[in-house]
Amino acid sequence: MYGGLAHGASEVIAAFGTEEQKHLFCDRMFSGKWGGTMCLTEPHAGTDVGSAKTSAKRNADGTYSITGTKIFITGGDQQFTDNIIHLVLARVEGAPPGTKGLTLFIVPSVRTSPDGTLGERNDVVAQSIEHKMGINGSCTCVLNFGDNGQCIGWPVGGEEKLNQGMPQMFKMMNGARIAVGMQGVAVASTAYLNALEYARDRKQGSSITHWKDASAPRVSILEHADVRRMLLDMKARVEASARSP
Repeated sequence: MYGGLAHGASEVIAAFGTEEQKHLFCDRMFSGKWGGTMCLTEPHAGTDVGSAKTSAKRNADGTYSITGTKIFITGGDQQFTDNIIHLVLARVEGAPPGTKGLTLFIVPSVRTSPDGTLGERNDVVAQSIEHKMGINGSCTCVLNFGDNGQCIGWPVGGEEKLNQGMPQMFKMMNGARIAVGMQGVAVASTAYLNALEYARDRKQGSSITHWKDASAPRVSILEHADVRRMLLDMKARVEASARSP
């Protein structure tokens, strides 16, 4: 999960970033030295992304001050990498309403100089860890940006790419969708294989051919017709999903 998010975020910068952004971030993210996230969802703005409240205000030096809260951020904070590069959807002052007014910003958790030297923290705080079902091997965080007014970010691709956040973000989203589909098939396959192993080992009842014989030996539940039906159904669904285009 950590590596996948870093790879996806760096692909976005590689595709849409300025040459300076590519030079500063991509090699360090692709190599795993720096991590990455996708910061899209907000409280009350999940499927309705256009309702996002995170804001971006231009500073005199060309940077932007980012303010807002994002939720369900995979890998939002960790100690595996020296830096975490957050891709944050935010609305610049005066931008159109809805998704057309969203810009994608590069927001490092630690401020960086042009040569990659790390500086001070960038006012990005993991407020809490989300408690969720599944994929508990990676942290999922609530992230606060700019609580102290000191969160700095840069538009992906520079200022000429303002309000282009959604098309940029979907490059990462489309790759993530494929990865999530692969995860689903892998988990379903593992569930089937574990169920099959259990059915072979667990003994209960006698064979259908001796069901009236109280002294007949107990057999594995794999020999019972309904258990076999359920296992075959699982197997068929997993194999069909794995072969779907």
